[in-house]
Amino acid sequence: MSWWNISQLSLSGWTDPRRGVRWLGVGLCFLVTLFFPRVFPAFSGEAPVTVSTVRHLGVVGFYNPRLMYVKYQQLVDYLTETTGDRWELAVTLDYEETVQALCSGKLDLAYLGPFTYLRVHEACGATPVVRLNTRGSATFRSLIMVRQDSPLQTLSDLAGTVFAFGSPLSTSAHLVPCLMLREAGLNPGEDFICRYLGHHDRAATAVVLGTADACGVRDIVGERFAERGLRILARSEPIPNFPLVLRPGASPEFRRSLVEVLMERPEHDPEIRRRMQGWDEELAGGFAPVSAADYLPVRRLVDRLFGRRGLVDPPQLLKCPGKG
Repeated sequence: MSWWNISQLSLSGWTDPRRGVRWLGVGLCFLVTLFFPRVFPAFSGEAPVTVSTVRHLGVVGFYNPRLMYVKYQQLVDYLTETTGDRWELAVTLDYEETVQALCSGKLDLAYLGPFTYLRVHEACGATPVVRLNTRGSATFRSLIMVRQDSPLQTLSDLAGTVFAFGSPLSTSAHLVPCLMLREAGLNPGEDFICRYLGHHDRAATAVVLGTADACGVRDIVGERFAERGLRILARSEPIPNFPLVLRPGASPEFRRSLVEVLMERPEHDPEIRRRMQGWDEELAGGFAPVSAADYLPVRRLVDRLFGRRGLVDPPQLLKCPGKG
């Protein structure tokens, strides 16, 4: 059965765990329409609002599922209100599935990390339309973190430890921390044990619980876990911020409409700017112009760690050898 078949949905918004895409909030939407009919005119006797197309925003499961819905549903609602189309949120735990869904046209737009963007561009020529402007910055960082009570003080101290990564295709939870450790003289899978836990929150939680000695996560996640018993051992150099990537074959008019509602309207409309500032901090800074060339520094990191295979090999083959 296709992963787009909504008959697989449960009230919690999650399907069979063996399937990649999880649709969030459908059960919640049903309850809202049941108990708050004025929000949905079609249920209250008023003329229904019509939209021309149903579109899908794909988001890789960087964080735990409930947090994913809280973070990104406001963006989906805004796109529905401003584009004339109905947008739905599609969340995957599998980075590679997001690549395939965008290339096949099942997703119209995808929120991707830089490494995953490079893979989708290599696979089908998908291009970025805007990038995040988190806290007004064009960049973010990867953090390597340990427990506050850990005796580890330098990256070289991580020899013989267990290191928690996110996905093999994560920029800040795999690619960059792996390179940082190599630069410290450690060979992943040989000098320390690699564990892959899927997303950033799980990697950080493993360190909190003591099942791993250190982890790699993006800065926003690391700052949250600094309040839960972790400390920063090392920071990466700045990394180009996350792009929103458009499916191949999308019309110039569609691209233009997205630039208009995500960048131009907020620039000229104080009400929209104030609304965005109330979103999750990752999105509250709005969006900024982007080009494929912005991600050439990340392409060079991929080449250094993996060579050409970094853009084409299955994710499983990009894991550390001898992983735990």
